[in-house]
Amino acid sequence: MTEENNEESNIEENVQEPVASTETEKPVETQPADTAKPETKKSGGSGAIIIIIIVVVLAVLGVGGYFGYKYFVKKVTSKTGTTTVSKTPSPSGTVTSGKVSIKSVIDLLMYPGSTISDQKQEKDAVFKANLTLASADSVDTIKAYYQKLASDKKWQITRQGSNDEYNYYMTVTDGVFTAEIDATKYTGYDTTDIQIDISGDELSSDAISVSVTSVAGGKTATTARTASNNSSGSYIISDSKTRVISESELTNLSNWELKVARNEIYARYGRPFVHKDLQCYFAKMSWYKEDSSATNPTLNSTESKNVATIQAYEEKVGSDLASSDSGCDTNS
Repeated sequence: MTEENNEESNIEENVQEPVASTETEKPVETQPADTAKPETKKSGGSGAIIIIIIVVVLAVLGVGGYFGYKYFVKKVTSKTGTTTVSKTPSPSGTVTSGKVSIKSVIDLLMYPGSTISDQKQEKDAVFKANLTLASADSVDTIKAYYQKLASDKKWQITRQGSNDEYNYYMTVTDGVFTAEIDATKYTGYDTTDIQIDISGDELSSDAISVSVTSVAGGKTATTARTASNNSSGSYIISDSKTRVISESELTNLSNWELKVARNEIYARYGRPFVHKDLQCYFAKMSWYKEDSSATNPTLNSTESKNVATIQAYEEKVGSDLASSDSGCDTNS
């Protein structure tokens, strides 16, 4: 019995030995497979990051290139004042493509009622044209005219003021031309000198002659009418649309008449008025036809000059009606 049990025990031990050997080998076989997986995931993530970086860089370069091109085109157009595509008119009415006649610019800058005392044009000089005018108007009136002209034409005023040499100076530009305007009243002289220097790369020097806008034969006297007696359809100054008026013609007008004389220039175009005193007054005029679209009518050079003259005189005498509304019942 003892020998048989020992043999059985030896057989069992011999059978268990291969099992133990198999269990210890399994971790060795699976270890390379387990450690290889993280390396594959890391490589794929790095590739995705590189692709994203490339896409972002291309996008930034594309957007930057587009805005850089727009800025360059705008810079060149602003500097030269030209465009070869749309040929859009500038605020002065000149086409911003190709060469612009210096004469057309001079005509725009001529002060109404003035006389030309000197002028010259040079092709290769800093200024393409130099113009000296003489006017009987005050510096303040001339200043008001050119400020309004710049506003109406949408010109940019790059500088203005006064110094020891000039009572008033200003520089305007519309992208095609630049004009330096100086107005000075010298002691002992009856007239005010206006010096205009014009420059611009796109300006072409041509004929010396310009359109003189001074009125031949002197100024025609105008009889002022009181507002209370002016309900028949007459004007305070009937020809202020076609004739340059002087300050001396305004000295006998009341503050109300000054206000009417200035605004009847606009009323001819049918401008509707915010002030009730003007609205009620012009509504009684047979010639006045209100036009809701004429809130800011375009005046000719003579009308603009006359508005500036009257406005300057109103400021000079300190009119209390120039910018205030006195109502319908007071003056109408």
